[in-house]
Amino acid sequence: MSSSHVTVQPYPPGTEWTFTTCRGSYTQTVELLLYPEPDGSAMSDDYLPEEVGALELWRKWVNQYAVTYHRRYPEKYRLGEVPIYWSITQPSFSGIFEAAPHAPNVMSEDFLTHYTHPVHTDTGERLNWVRLRVMDRAWNETAADKGGFIQEATGWKPSPLQPTMDFVHIGRAAGVYVPGLY
Repeated sequence: MSSSHVTVQPYPPGTEWTFTTCRGSYTQTVELLLYPEPDGSAMSDDYLPEEVGALELWRKWVNQYAVTYHRRYPEKYRLGEVPIYWSITQPSFSGIFEAAPHAPNVMSEDFLTHYTHPVHTDTGERLNWVRLRVMDRAWNETAADKGGFIQEATGWKPSPLQPTMDFVHIGRAAGVYVPGLY
């Protein structure tokens, strides 16, 4: 006897959502993605891939940003943890860039402050925020994505709305630089 298991998966690429601005009647139908930004990863804005490789940026980021969270906020972050900030955007980054609803580390306003809850363009299903795809980011000869050095150096990207990353575990699993913290 064969059994098939059906599991809930991320929405496939190209899935479009319809929503309206809260202050008006402008309606959009677009693909939406989750955009993660581990704190301090925007340091890559100061470089180009031809100037510094992903592994070197990983080392700089770990030493300059990642190791500081537990030291500064020991009651909030374990050794190795770095907060991840989440936004909602389009694959092109054009037009929409708002904090993700239900994400940790959100200050006050998020996507739903400015827009109605998105619904699937074909089925009318309300968007399940944790099923949105997480944007891939790269740091190589073809792409210089903000913070892309993390995924490029380690092969890792966060699960939807994951509150923190543990750079020690990720770095060790990927076989890349991790300072002797323990």
